Amino acid sequence: MKRVVLYSSNSKRRDASSNCTVFPRWAEQWDEVASRHPNCELYLVVQLNGRYFLDIYDGELICEPKRMHVVVLPMEAKHAEFVEAVTALSPDVAVAIPGPVSGYDWNGLRDATIAEALRQRGIETICYTPKTAMDCFDKWRTHEVLKAEGFRVADVFYVHHELFTTNKLGDACTGNVYAEYVLWEVQNMEMPVVIKSTTGSSSMGIHIAQDFDDARDFLLSEELVEDVVVEQFLNGVEYSTEVHGCAGNYVVSYPYLEFSSTPSELKDPLGTDMLKIGPIVDPNLHVEELRAELARMANLMGFAGIMNVDLVLVDGEWYILEINNRWSGITTLVTASQGRLPYDVYVDQAIPPQKDYGDRANLTYACQFKMREGNLDALARIADEPSITSIIQYEVRMPGREPFVLSDAVMGGFASMRELLDGFDALQKAYPEQIPAQLAKALRERVDA
Repeated sequence: MKRVVLYSSNSKRRDASSNCTVFPRWAEQWDEVASRHPNCELYLVVQLNGRYFLDIYDGELICEPKRMHVVVLPMEAKHAEFVEAVTALSPDVAVAIPGPVSGYDWNGLRDATIAEALRQRGIETICYTPKTAMDCFDKWRTHEVLKAEGFRVADVFYVHHELFTTNKLGDACTGNVYAEYVLWEVQNMEMPVVIKSTTGSSSMGIHIAQDFDDARDFLLSEELVEDVVVEQFLNGVEYSTEVHGCAGNYVVSYPYLEFSSTPSELKDPLGTDMLKIGPIVDPNLHVEELRAELARMANLMGFAGIMNVDLVLVDGEWYILEINNRWSGITTLVTASQGRLPYDVYVDQAIPPQKDYGDRANLTYACQFKMREGNLDALARIADEPSITSIIQYEVRMPGREPFVLSDAVMGGFASMRELLDGFDALQKAYPEQIPAQLAKALRERVDA
């Protein structure tokens, strides 16, 4: 029997009131995955704050999977403690399962260095390298790596915040020459531009400048407190997709369309007006060429696990906007289309599946939407609907925003986009208080267009 140890570290400290409720429970999902691998002995090493891995309520673990072993480390557990905990289990293979975190999306860095330490101890480990983790974490590095390898990306200019605001020479210098240079470069960029942190997440702090004066004022304002990139605004249709797997054995998903039910210049990934549908398989959009390019990228960068790729289609050409090297905002959507669970992606790296999840014939249509509804009884009723594959309710706490509760739902299993539309209409009519009619209207209008 093969012993597979999955681990996920987390830099986020959560208090007891920061709850997450999921239907079906994480423990049930782990047990389902374990039941598919009877010849595997599965272990999970994770911290108490593991939002996407443990069923926690009011700071306590409320249930555990029955078909696998769970090792729960303290919330403050550091790198060395993870290395020792995984080593103590004597795994045949260790698999990193990085999770998201708001603010600095850097948990993959720790998981990657844990993997390096385990390899140094002779333990087979599936995870990308620390370099790949940094190349995804830092948006400027992402741009430079992709551009150097010939991938289509927007024009980007990097601004070093400390140099841009420095006054080290004081009266001995006539001015900040670096700041002059930055503003000269930005003035020569095609407007509008997007100004965003090199290391931020969830669209935090993004500013769209319509003209040079707007861009200059923002760069010189007190709002700018860190390194940023000034990026060409690509006016196109936004999509997202994922690459699953490791070591040259990758499943590249088809793209999934992302759009808002209300007119918006800048999408808010945490907005309740956002809808995501797919897979989009239209050959006129050159999706097979896109998938081939993403497979090339995965091999070049040595991806492992789940890699989310944000894309924009402009005049028939695909551009890569961003890479997230962890469980992403569309993971439950993509895996619903594939007929598997997110945890399957990680275990399948150690125990290759018989099914080709990249084959169009093995995919169904799915939709992801959000609800601002805190009533767990109502969510439980919606979760019992046959088309619903998952609902995750969690509290969002981000700098500069009031905390709010968000429910992320996925429905799937549809043989056609038309069946998906009819299914969503029926669901909205059954639960009008939780699912606004404008979502159903926007979904139908976008698909019919």
